[in-house]
Amino acid sequence: MKEYAAIIVGGGASGMFCALRLAESGVKDVLLLERNDRLGRKLSATGNGQGNVTNTAMSAEHYFSGDAGRVASVLARFGAEDLIGALSALGGIFLSDAVGRVYPASRQAASVTDLLRFALEGRVEVRTGVRVLSARRDGALFSVRTDGGKEFRGRALVLACGGKAAPHFGTDGSGYGLARAFGHTVTPLRPSLVQLKTEQTYIRGLKGVRADCAVRLLPGAAAAKGMPASRGDVCLRGDLLFTDYGVSGDVIFRLSAFCREGDVLSVDFLPDCAPSAVAAAIRGKAERYPQMRGEDLLRGIVNSAVGKCLAKYSANAPFSQDRGLADRLAACVKDFRLPVVGSLGFDYAQVTKGGVPLGEVDDDLMSRRAEGLYLLGELLDVDGECGGYNLQWAFSCGAVAAAAVAGREYAHR
Repeated sequence: MKEYAAIIVGGGASGMFCALRLAESGVKDVLLLERNDRLGRKLSATGNGQGNVTNTAMSAEHYFSGDAGRVASVLARFGAEDLIGALSALGGIFLSDAVGRVYPASRQAASVTDLLRFALEGRVEVRTGVRVLSARRDGALFSVRTDGGKEFRGRALVLACGGKAAPHFGTDGSGYGLARAFGHTVTPLRPSLVQLKTEQTYIRGLKGVRADCAVRLLPGAAAAKGMPASRGDVCLRGDLLFTDYGVSGDVIFRLSAFCREGDVLSVDFLPDCAPSAVAAAIRGKAERYPQMRGEDLLRGIVNSAVGKCLAKYSANAPFSQDRGLADRLAACVKDFRLPVVGSLGFDYAQVTKGGVPLGEVDDDLMSRRAEGLYLLGELLDVDGECGGYNLQWAFSCGAVAAAAVAGREYAHR
């Protein structure tokens, strides 16, 4: 039976990049196994299909993990500039937008996949349509068994299987089972970068309405007491889309990384207007038209459907009821609260929160449970904010592990 220098399970961003870096390091006999019929299916859909590969504002502060120091160490060894340089060397052009998100000039995520796929041809043995069922340590080698009844053996084993998010791309969480087989633990898993389900009472009829809003996340306990937002609360601005289950849009995807069930969203429909200016506009109209309904007082100020919603909400808003109607409406425009009751789950999420704790791998991302085993990307308990941070983590993991595997391979020779 052929003995491979390294077997990589998973042909996504981490797996492909690890395989390529190994080939570029001169390591021969690398096997890349992918369960889908082609490499990089999820990578080709990233960034809403546009391929947001990294961010110029790269730092560990944009990640959620129990070990920020380890995240920073990995990023320091292979960061945003390294990634842009490496992908550019493969023949791509990459440009950043006004907020630092880096995309291929083609604005097609599939372009990134193609760059990697072309670079791997003839240098790495790639087998697609192969699902790994189990992996074990067999003496000095790792043995991997597939659904086709085949077995492969290698001196190093790299698990780059992805998490549980977007299972239609093949990321069904089975990689965690492979890690557990070597004695690893897995923290609770939750979907992130996902649409949020909210309480429906006041947003029925808003499906399809889109607005540029500032949305503040109020921790559940504080919001339940009607307390104002604290300095530690997260507030983001962007596109908010109302749906039949709750809310979506760019600002919600970004905010979902911080959100838990039971938290409350405080929506400011006019983030560019001071509360006093909003109150003055509504109050002036109310004085001019004393018989006007609340929803009509809001016409010309917010979307008419939103105005109807806020008019109903104002009667039960968590504000002092001794305010007049105009003041209550103004307060609701600037602080409309939606309790979060869940999310659309892993089927719609872009990223998985949770995974193998970083304390169970060393600085090279090699397992502390099995020498020669490497855990990459979403398998680890690290997830990033929206904006290219998760793909950077995947590529960084691939580069760091490849350097370590190559070093061990040279020592083996």
